[in-house]
Amino acid sequence: MKQKILQMRGTALQRAHILGQMYPVPHAIAHWEMLKLAWLQRDIKEIHGQFWQTVWAAPLTLLFGRKRLLRDGRVNLDNTQRMSIPDDLLEILKQ
Repeated sequence: MKQKILQMRGTALQRAHILGQMYPVPHAIAHWEMLKLAWLQRDIKEIHGQFWQTVWAAPLTLLFGRKRLLRDGRVNLDNTQRMSIPDDLLEILKQ
């Protein structure tokens, strides 16, 4: 049960990241929350990656903003990989 809740939380955070990554504060908050989730899961790779993404989220968003690739925020993809965006989120992003 706990694992299912953590998985659902992770999915919600990835979706929040997709929607907020073009704005400095929501982007940084999404990574902070992902860092806390990684800590709960004791995922060392994710903790390390989310720490640095949390630190750099706001400054890099200010520099690059909408020019960045849409990503889910996890450290499982390198910076050159694209990901598919769920259709419901694409509709929101088009507005």
